[in-house]
Amino acid sequence: MSLRIFLHSLRQVFGNLSGALRVSGVLMLVQFAVFLTLGRSLPTDEAGMRQLMMQGEMPWGRIVLSALVSTVLWLWIIVGWHRYILLNEQPRLVPTFRLDRMLGYFGKSLLVGLILLPLALILGFVGGSIASGMVQGGGKAIPALVVMGLIVYVPVSVVGMRLGTMLPGAALEPGVPVFSGWEATRGATLTILGVMVLSVGFSLVLEFVGMGVFGDPRSVPSLIYELVRQWIIAMVGASILTTLYGHYVEKRPLV
Repeated sequence: MSLRIFLHSLRQVFGNLSGALRVSGVLMLVQFAVFLTLGRSLPTDEAGMRQLMMQGEMPWGRIVLSALVSTVLWLWIIVGWHRYILLNEQPRLVPTFRLDRMLGYFGKSLLVGLILLPLALILGFVGGSIASGMVQGGGKAIPALVVMGLIVYVPVSVVGMRLGTMLPGAALEPGVPVFSGWEATRGATLTILGVMVLSVGFSLVLEFVGMGVFGDPRSVPSLIYELVRQWIIAMVGASILTTLYGHYVEKRPLV
């Protein structure tokens, strides 16, 4: 079932590429232009960022403005994509700008994040203690980090995906109960885990391809690939939620 859901989500994007580009193409180009204008001059390494902060030269205004514009554009795309798939709402040049649904989607996403926070803190404390004990006992750092990731990332991500199953509903109408996705996916935890593993593996493959093909992360080809990679990850991620919502909440069959 996990593979069927993941492949269905891939087909939503690549089997309907013209629709995906009509929903997101113009807005992604705007996103790229914002990055080139506001973000490209920032250092990408930790040392460079630390140096700017120590010198008091960090351009916080540009950083906040870039983050704000990017968030609005992503919400515009994701809400438009959910509505395109679930309601067959056809965009023209760009999807209809639905501020109420975008704010509702953002608010529900924030609420899911707040629900996950205590779980993440508790598991982080447990995982950190175990990892620290492994290192102090003579173990290597990488296995300890892997163990910590399994203890923290996996359960938090699975719970987050189950809760997030209701998010496409927030793109359609107001008043979607925050735990409706959790209730709808009762008994599907292993399926959700499988979908998460497939999506993470897919993202890693795309990242490794970029690292292997492009050397300089600031070169034009590398920036173009990064734009495409972010688009693919965002659209496939939104399609996974759309598929989960359609199948578990609306009871649509997987085709």
